[in-house]
Amino acid sequence: MTALPDIPRLYTALAEWLACLLYLLALRPRFGKAATAAGAAGWLLALGAFLQLTGGVPLLWWIPCMMTAIAMMYGCLYSLCRVSALDAGYCCARAFLLAEFAASIEWQLHCLLWPQRGGGTLPALALLAAVYAAVYGFVYLYEFRRLRGMADPAPNASVQSMASAAVMALAAFAVSNLAFTQPGSATIWVFNTRTLVDFAGVLMLSLQQDQLREARLHRELEAMDGVLRRQYEQYQQSRESIRLINRHCHDLKLQIAAIRAERDPGKRAAALAEMETGIRMYEAQNETGNAVLDTLLTAKQIFCQQHDINFTCVADGRLLEHMPAGDICTLVGTALDNATESVQTLADPEKRLIRAAIFAQHGFVMLRFENYCETPVPLDDDGLPPHGYGVRAVRATAAKYDGTVTVHCQDNWFTLRVLLPRTAG
Repeated sequence: MTALPDIPRLYTALAEWLACLLYLLALRPRFGKAATAAGAAGWLLALGAFLQLTGGVPLLWWIPCMMTAIAMMYGCLYSLCRVSALDAGYCCARAFLLAEFAASIEWQLHCLLWPQRGGGTLPALALLAAVYAAVYGFVYLYEFRRLRGMADPAPNASVQSMASAAVMALAAFAVSNLAFTQPGSATIWVFNTRTLVDFAGVLMLSLQQDQLREARLHRELEAMDGVLRRQYEQYQQSRESIRLINRHCHDLKLQIAAIRAERDPGKRAAALAEMETGIRMYEAQNETGNAVLDTLLTAKQIFCQQHDINFTCVADGRLLEHMPAGDICTLVGTALDNATESVQTLADPEKRLIRAAIFAQHGFVMLRFENYCETPVPLDDDGLPPHGYGVRAVRATAAKYDGTVTVHCQDNWFTLRVLLPRTAG
């Protein structure tokens, strides 16, 4: 059977660069758009020059040259994307095998149309553009476009998943190119085998990626479920604690009244008045018109008093009367938990400031929570704190009522706003 020409090295370089480009479009860049574009162009030139210069090396040097090309792909991903070394290795393994498949299927079609003609002619370049656009366009629409909408698009690969991806990619590459080690063996059947093996490898790595994504979503759901469960448990504990405090306060007031009836020295009266004022501070509950909200706010006020936190709140609880207790705990309790955890880290008690408000505004219900922060809080592409499962739980609950959540950090104040339609229910 007639031997066919092998894939031009520039075609391979372009395939590898386009595979890396998919990740550059989906992952978070390390630098701005101009610097990322310049870096990507530099890596394209480097890959093209290296593979073109090493195209005629003996078979003994072919594998080291391919390893160098893989290392260059790794360098491109790690230098331009904001990912860990493990994630860069995992992405590199997937990108390399995808590039092998794209280059293989394009050249197989080329050899079917022009068995003895190399690349470079206008029809061949048109075929190259069409096949690469179809392969990478499909992969981008099927998988990579979804990554851009994620709060953290990085794969968060473990050592085990990265190693398995690398082994699968190298195994598929070795099997698909094994027949090319024999002189004159580049026949159409060998090209068919290479394309099928590369395609199988791409499918296996795609399945592994889906498993990693499902595992991460499962961990995030467990974390959010834990946040919701803790909020409701805190509400139950707070309700019982406040009931006991009220009972003790009532007993103490009776004791104070009896003491006053028997004695009336000035200093004793002043001390008793001060004691009664302190008791009233703990006895008085927030009267917002919503029993669940009253319990949550009273518990938070007691906690803030115990930790030297200045907490002020103005709330109309009747605006949340259509919500079940669990949703109120998530929206209000989680937001206040995040605020108290933040200000507790401040050394100066004068800066431990929290403000909360729940009010009607232009046909909507606004829940606003603010706390002082000395350092700006980083926000991800969704405008939320990275790994902030509490805020994501608030957003998920607000979405049930067609509401929105926005986070803002300016002038040393962190602000969380929840906007809900007033007619929700």
